[in-house]
Amino acid sequence: MPKMTKDDDPEAYIEAFEWHALMTRLDKRYWASQLGALVVGKAQAAYRALSRDDALDYEHVKEAILYHLEINPKHYRHQFRAKKGPEAKQPRVLLQFLRDLLDK
Repeated sequence: MPKMTKDDDPEAYIEAFEWHALMTRLDKRYWASQLGALVVGKAQAAYRALSRDDALDYEHVKEAILYHLEINPKHYRHQFRAKKGPEAKQPRVLLQFLRDLLDK
C-alpha cells in the first residue's frame, strides 16, 4: 500500500487501506501499526498522540484520525446540505453520493 500523500482524501485512503488489508489477508492485529506508518500530516499527528495501548487498536486509531480531521456526522450533514445539483451527467451518480452521505 502506498503511503498517504497530503492530497489524499483521508477517509477514502482509510477505506482503500482496509480493502488492501483484507485482500492481502493482513492479520487484523497489525492494521493499526500499518496504518499509523502510512498516514501523514494531521492524521499522523493524531496517531502519534495516542497512548501505546490505544495505538494497537485499529478501530480506535481510525476513530482518532477521523475525529482529529473533523470527519464526523456534522461534516457529512454539511456536505449533504451543500449539494445543490448534479455535478455528473448521470443522476444515479448524485443519488449514490447522497445515499453514501446519508449512511455516514
